[in-house]
Amino acid sequence: MLSFLHSFFTMKAYLPELRIKKLPLDSAHDAYAVYEYCTRENTTPFMDLNPGHSGHFTYKDDFTIDDDGVPVCKLGLRMHKDGYEAAKHRAKYWCPKANRKRGCFCEHPCSPVKYGRTVHIFTDDNPRLFNKPPRDSKAGEKEYAGRASAERSNKREKEDYKLEDGRHRSTKMWYCRKFYDN
Repeated sequence: MLSFLHSFFTMKAYLPELRIKKLPLDSAHDAYAVYEYCTRENTTPFMDLNPGHSGHFTYKDDFTIDDDGVPVCKLGLRMHKDGYEAAKHRAKYWCPKANRKRGCFCEHPCSPVKYGRTVHIFTDDNPRLFNKPPRDSKAGEKEYAGRASAERSNKREKEDYKLEDGRHRSTKMWYCRKFYDN
């Protein structure tokens, strides 16, 4: 994380006109400060939630959020996504035991509404949990696939080409060698 921050802001200092639209990172970079920076700079972050950050998967008091940022109903089932309202900056989820034709068919409904409980997630409340696009969406999965490709490339450079075996005094030399080899 620290080497990324140093490299990233050094690059931004040398190329101030460069605008980064998408920022694919791994779970080591999962921090509120990164999400807040991306929001300020109109950059879309793509990163997994770090499982080491325990206790951050609750939202409000009456439901929880799973690892992908999707609300979980009282039965422990993932709720169905029902779109995103860009004007209100919120995503809508509805009961997993409901469908549009039959309504809610749960034995113990948690809402008197015909189609079951509806939950609105305000993405601005917690950009770490509720990123745009959501982690479980097709757009999110496509970006993660691209990031995985970059991870394989980095693994090849570090392990197959023995980049880490070099005897360097500092991490700066490691990065110089990595960027020189590209």
